[in-house]
Amino acid sequence: MTIDLTIVNGKIFTSEGFKEGGIAIEGESILKVGKEPSLPKASLRINVKGALILPGLIDIHVHLRDFDQKQKETVETGTKAALAGGVTTVVDMPNNKPPMNSLKQLKKKEALVVGKAAVNVGFYSLLPETLEEIFSLARGGIFGFKIYPSATLYPHKKDEQLQQYMAKIALTSLPLIIHADAANAAEKEAELYSSNLPAIAAFLKAHPPQVEAQALKDFIILNEESKARLHCAHISSKKTTDVLEEYSKKTNLSSEVCPHYLFLTEKELQKQQGLAKCLPPLRTTTDQKALWQALIENKIKIIATDHAPHRYKEKFCEFEHAASGIAGLETLLPLMFTAAFKGKISFEGLIPKLTKNPAQFLGVADRGELLAGNFADVIVLAKEKTIIRAEEFQSKAKWSPFDGFHSAVTLKHVFVNGAHVKDEGHIILKARTGKLLKSKVKISEERVHPTEED
Repeated sequence: MTIDLTIVNGKIFTSEGFKEGGIAIEGESILKVGKEPSLPKASLRINVKGALILPGLIDIHVHLRDFDQKQKETVETGTKAALAGGVTTVVDMPNNKPPMNSLKQLKKKEALVVGKAAVNVGFYSLLPETLEEIFSLARGGIFGFKIYPSATLYPHKKDEQLQQYMAKIALTSLPLIIHADAANAAEKEAELYSSNLPAIAAFLKAHPPQVEAQALKDFIILNEESKARLHCAHISSKKTTDVLEEYSKKTNLSSEVCPHYLFLTEKELQKQQGLAKCLPPLRTTTDQKALWQALIENKIKIIATDHAPHRYKEKFCEFEHAASGIAGLETLLPLMFTAAFKGKISFEGLIPKLTKNPAQFLGVADRGELLAGNFADVIVLAKEKTIIRAEEFQSKAKWSPFDGFHSAVTLKHVFVNGAHVKDEGHIILKARTGKLLKSKVKISEERVHPTEED
């Protein structure tokens, strides 16, 4: 029997660490993992010459824009950016124009994926207008619900109604994903911009770390009866890591951190202005150290980009008017793996936070690990120096605060569902290889976790 492909002479990441060998791929799946002599004969043999063979990265926090925001990003350009960055699965956030908060809009978004996406794509929803729509959206295959400070049901607005939504969401076992900030953060920001404070100082004062921490605590308290899954997005401060430590064993709580909080601080915000503007804001070196420590100690178990592309004129303008968000899909891998090669974090501590852990968070079966029978989402990474050049991004947002960063690694190959889509510096298949991912939930008191339906 001759199979499609073998990737050989590499260091394969497994649950037991790195092992020398290769993998055999047939169709969309991994057929076998092992030493080359044990692998079947293949039509194509790729010798990776000692490079790392890893599961494709999974990013649970991405803004693909599209529809009325096509000028910023589309599903096609955003998933090409993911492919170029070694990210083989993304989940799109729902604060689009128009907003994603109904089954009707979900169907429209799903139609963008088929035949256009370079990587696998799933979707979240905002809280719908009615409680009844919670179940229909869950059955429709979303991976969770996202709540922003501007939402009408945010804590200290309509707490009783929010608790009703939490109780309903708990029955789906899907997470409620929290953007932790003050409920009146936007109003506070506008008020402070009108004061005598410098714009950056006003921005930082409008979104202080203690407010992020208190917002998370407010959700935890309101959730005490429902016990819904809570997930705190883009943690940025030491105070919030303290809340994680206080409540992680008492509640169904998970969290993520983004690379820009691990590599940039307020100093870079002062220097790069609107280019480094994001929400939550960049914090102090003390906060940054606490985030690294929480990551190393496994208190934060997921790394996500919060890929948030904007147009040039929206980033290079007066700070007050600059859009918040950093495009991160093409910088995630070089930043994090350079940190690992430099000893900032172990490979065994890092890789699951980019692969296995986000897969488990999503309830996605058959991805996130290099195992026989899993989908062949695979990347090959070599210890070769390269430089981040934002002008070469596949994203429409070809600007980054990490432009010029010296990386210790080079992405050599990417495989999505068994298809060889990136070879050295070239994308060799246009954006057509990704699948639409849908959760599959059983709505009951039993809290059965979602699985994947391709």
